[in-house]
Amino acid sequence: MCEEISQGDISAVIRLVREVCDRWDDPASWRAHLLDGICKLLDAQAGMMLTEYGGKLRRFGRLPVISVVGLPAEKRSLVQPAVARMEQRPYEDVGGSFLPGITRLYDDLVRQGWVTAARSQMVDDQTYHSAPHYLDFRKPLDWDDYVVSIRMVDFPKRPEGISIDRRHGAPRFGPREVTLLKLLHDEIAPLVGTRLATEDHLCRDGLSIRLRQTLSLLLEGLSEKQAARKLGLSDRTVHDYVTMLYKHFDVCSRAELLAYFIRRVPQPRTIKRSVVNG
Repeated sequence: MCEEISQGDISAVIRLVREVCDRWDDPASWRAHLLDGICKLLDAQAGMMLTEYGGKLRRFGRLPVISVVGLPAEKRSLVQPAVARMEQRPYEDVGGSFLPGITRLYDDLVRQGWVTAARSQMVDDQTYHSAPHYLDFRKPLDWDDYVVSIRMVDFPKRPEGISIDRRHGAPRFGPREVTLLKLLHDEIAPLVGTRLATEDHLCRDGLSIRLRQTLSLLLEGLSEKQAARKLGLSDRTVHDYVTMLYKHFDVCSRAELLAYFIRRVPQPRTIKRSVVNG
């Protein structure tokens, strides 16, 4: 292990994993908290998580960006189009004309089943700073040096990547940051789909604010009438919200709903995903 890793670093990793697991049923929340925690741990300014669907041998599939932190809302919309420029293209093509170093990442992932690396380990400064990925995407966002990690998750079976970025003028990522990100991703990846819900599981994803509020009150032990008083809504409205929650979580009673959250084991959706707008 890197000599620069301290006992405090290890404790911070353990604490962050615990905090992420506490948000297990809310994919947007646990991913954002994870990225925020990594940025704090690595003294970085921004981060993103992305996954891949339908990838083939040495060829990218679809690449949805599933979380972004450290950017104002008006700039977050720039991330997905930039990443999508790699979709359905051979790795050699992307590495040669758009994002230098990606081929080395892929080779390491295939060879050892995981990869965590700083940008300086992938490509030299001159090549990186003259590439379209940097000039068209990272430079306008004031993202310069980065460290990246890719792991396979079990459900749904797919690779998921974490990229953590520092602004121009900040120190480069070094062995400490690479080691910490590897350690953290090694702990998190096996939990995705087993203890951490994704959008493919029964979870809070798709619930409106009111339905989330109603769910939280039910989990606190309030009755429907008590929840109605707390929210300032009619009993009938809250009853309708509870019915929507049962449908969303594929349960038939409050006992089944509570049992799901007591078990804290995410279950795959059995019906087509839908957004509930109560």
